[in-house]
Amino acid sequence: MIKDKMIKRKVATILFNTNGTILIQDRKTHSKHGEEYGFFGGKIEEDETPEQALKRELKEELNINIKDFKLFKHYSQLIPEINRDVERWMYLSPIPDLKKLKVSEGKLALMKFIDSFKLKMIPGDIELLKEIYESLNKK
Repeated sequence: MIKDKMIKRKVATILFNTNGTILIQDRKTHSKHGEEYGFFGGKIEEDETPEQALKRELKEELNINIKDFKLFKHYSQLIPEINRDVERWMYLSPIPDLKKLKVSEGKLALMKFIDSFKLKMIPGDIELLKEIYESLNKK
């Protein structure tokens, strides 16, 4: 796939994690590219910063107003399997109070971090999970 023909997207996503446990999105009921799991967050609109987009997406997807999050990594990734040229801002945050979440897309998937490496995700997401895991375990 030629890079110029790929669909360009800017996205802000988040991984919720606390003490070796993560919260991600079970996307089996609304998968866009065959993935079964993914990060919460989504497309950055023209007039938004990545942080504004993340806050908007989390309000839409989980009905929460997030304040405690930090940037883990900003990078670009070509994903020819789904015809995407993605610029991503990946954030980390502690797992919010699950009782306060109202999920509008998919389901919540709470699991041990180490178990997430076997999930069916968009190409590159498992590698990103492993990178985050290694980074958190160095601290």
